[in-house]
Parts: sequence; structure tokens; C-alpha cells
Amino acid sequence: MSAIRFSLAILAAASVLPAGAAAAQRHLYIVQLSMQLPTPPDAAQRKAQREAGRRAVLSLVPDATVQYQYTAVLNGFAALLTPDEVTRLRASPLVARVAPGTEDQFNDGGTHTTAAPRPQR
Repeated sequence: MSAIRFSLAILAAASVLPAGAAAAQRHLYIVQLSMQLPTPPDAAQRKAQREAGRRAVLSLVPDATVQYQYTAVLNGFAALLTPDEVTRLRASPLVARVAPGTEDQFNDGGTHTTAAPRPQR
């Protein structure tokens, strides 16, 4: 079978798939966790509490691809999420806000995240 015929066969097969068979498209979102628990006075306890909160929220969307985790300014993360995952997170009392993000928000070298800094150009 020639490469052209093979490509056409693949395209024809793909066109008969049901609409729901395609994987949901993921988009970048920033997820901010709510602060429902009293803040412990000890820094190590605060850090542990925030990490536990992030793990609990991330367990709601186990297939999400986390891009960054925020620890300094807000407690949260940026992840590639499907529409269903966004709905699930917005319904959780552990989540304060889920907002669309853009790659432009992450081009500062990672200084406000736990991501490794990008090399200077």
C-alpha cells in the first residue's frame, strides 16, 4: 500500500469515530486553593499544610499535567486541564478560584514558582 493510500485510509477511519471518542482538549489554568484551615504559627507546619492541600486538590484531577506549583504569593498551581476537570475543581470547597492562564504569565524565568528557572537568552 502506498503512503498516500495509507494516509487516506487513516483519515477515513478517523472520520467515522463518534464525536466523544476524541480526547478532550487541555488548556492552561491557574488554580488557587482556598485557605479554610487556621494557619499554624510554625513555618514548617504552614508549608506542610499547603502541600497537603495541593495534594488533596490534585487528587481531584489525577490526569492533569501540572506545569508549575505556586508557593510564595499564593497557594496553588498551573495545570493543563480539560473542561470536565475545570468543572470538578470549581465545585470543590478546597479551591478558591480556577482561571484561564497564558504562557505569557510564565515567561519570567520561573521566579515566582517552584519550577526550575529557564536559562537566560
